[in-house]
Amino acid sequence: MRLMNDFLEKKLKASNIKRYIPENSALANYQPYIFSNNFIFISGQLPITNEGIESPGKIKKNINIEEYENIMHITTSNLLWNLNDCIKKLKKRILKLHCCNIKGYFNCEEDFQEHSGLLNFTSNLIVEILGNEGRHSRVAIGVSSLPKNSSVEIEGIFSIL
Repeated sequence: MRLMNDFLEKKLKASNIKRYIPENSALANYQPYIFSNNFIFISGQLPITNEGIESPGKIKKNINIEEYENIMHITTSNLLWNLNDCIKKLKKRILKLHCCNIKGYFNCEEDFQEHSGLLNFTSNLIVEILGNEGRHSRVAIGVSSLPKNSSVEIEGIFSIL
């Protein structure tokens, strides 16, 4: 019996959410996602494309957060496409997909304060794709550096029924 867990892929394509990196792409010795006890843990995703990290470096104190919308879109797209890859491979029929939690890490100057505003781009896109099931808890954290000199990294936890 072939399961049709392609509902997320169809939604991502219908919403014009581009895939920026190949399936199951990992930069080091880790899994892009883990499924355990009806939870899907998506490893931290960077704003990476086939050309490399988009807009690397520290986020400055006095930025216009709209300048980072594309970076956040790429990062969130990478998160959602990894989620899609996981659910397509599951050997069980998925009736419900819910975003439980996201964590955003921002490589920023010490006095940067707009972490929440940047993470709103991710929250809004997840809710756009998953509807009410996209509503989640979250944390936004400023850090002194990130892998590959990325300006942002986002991880997520999702549940399925």
